[in-house]
Amino acid sequence: MQHKNFGLVLEGGGMRGAFTAGVIDFFLENKIYFDYTIGVSAGANNGANYTSRQSVRNKKIFTELVEDERYMSLKNLIKDGSYFGMDFLFHQLPHEILPFDYSEFKNSSTTLKVAATECSSGEIEYFKPQNYDDIDKIDNIFKASSSLPLVSNPVEIDGNLYLDGGIRDSIPVKKALSDGYQKLVVILTREKEYRKSPIKAKFLLNLFLKKYPNLVEDLKKRHQIYNNSLDLIEKKEENNQFFVFRPEKIDIDRFSRDKKELEQLYNSGYKLAEKRSGEFSEWLKNNKE
Repeated sequence: MQHKNFGLVLEGGGMRGAFTAGVIDFFLENKIYFDYTIGVSAGANNGANYTSRQSVRNKKIFTELVEDERYMSLKNLIKDGSYFGMDFLFHQLPHEILPFDYSEFKNSSTTLKVAATECSSGEIEYFKPQNYDDIDKIDNIFKASSSLPLVSNPVEIDGNLYLDGGIRDSIPVKKALSDGYQKLVVILTREKEYRKSPIKAKFLLNLFLKKYPNLVEDLKKRHQIYNNSLDLIEKKEENNQFFVFRPEKIDIDRFSRDKKELEQLYNSGYKLAEKRSGEFSEWLKNNKE
């Protein structure tokens, strides 16, 4: 069922996105569709599979392929300058290993926006990959949104260089609100009590990103932007404007390669969505305009 005038916001978080994948697959299996989705980094990639209606594809990416050293490894970092294997993840995987349905994606009833941060200006840009016919450019948008500073190379799009959208907007609820979606479903990848701390090793930012001083300043303020978004989400959740799915407890980091714990995290997302399905249906019903 298409839920008009509702938006879906997907946080990033690297491999913690396995939780989001579980919730997304529950939505897809129950044909719960929204007009609008916006995501960052792993959230953008989860959003892509939601938009193309490819159930279980995310689960395979997070739990079945993760032990492949092409996925992430120090070898990748030394060889290509990126800990995550970007060619593997954004070329081989969608075109050869687990084909992504670009046609369904472009013709979907859901509009997807993807956040990435422009390196020189430090400004956030929200791309609409469905507007592009060039598949390589579509791939690069998702690649840029997932390119973490210090462990990834910037990605070129239309002559500009981009890195992870989470530098400026890890949970893009404000963008969704400004786009006209006041009723939002938000999937987070951290427990409710979590708040982000300031970056400790600031000297590394100045050392490795000295070409991009605006980006460095963004990273130094990232915790403030992130925590402000969480405060807004909790306020809107209390007022019944947002419905939030978040893990009850999460102990893994964004670079986990443990198949067992990633599958458990995926299952926890699916089971939570299943457990709260009645409550969620009631919220959707009560918030229809």
